[in-house]
Amino acid sequence: MTDSHSIPNTMVIGGQPALITWVPEISLFRGKFLGLSGYCDFVAGSAKGLMQEGEISLKAYLADCKESGIEPYEREEKIKTFTLRYPESFGERLAIAAAEQRMSVNSYIVEMLSKQMKLK
Repeated sequence: MTDSHSIPNTMVIGGQPALITWVPEISLFRGKFLGLSGYCDFVAGSAKGLMQEGEISLKAYLADCKESGIEPYEREEKIKTFTLRYPESFGERLAIAAAEQRMSVNSYIVEMLSKQMKLK
């Protein structure tokens, strides 16, 4: 049984949390830092390797942000709400998709919308 305060599949590297996933196509673990204003990830075959590669990636990301004059961390934003209408059958598929990503339905919807808007 896990501690209710722990977050599954995360590591803290350089004081920054990172989501850890297994990528079967390359047989490596992938870490993606959370709470940054941009994308910063790293890969390795072990926990020790993830720590090392994560430190390297985070340092490079922070240096690039400093050089470019970019704020490296997400700013706190006010949370807005809206009502979403969808077919009942969609709700079950949505819940399953969110659970597969170990996310709440709300977080999953926000992430999918964010990804879609960045593509435009």
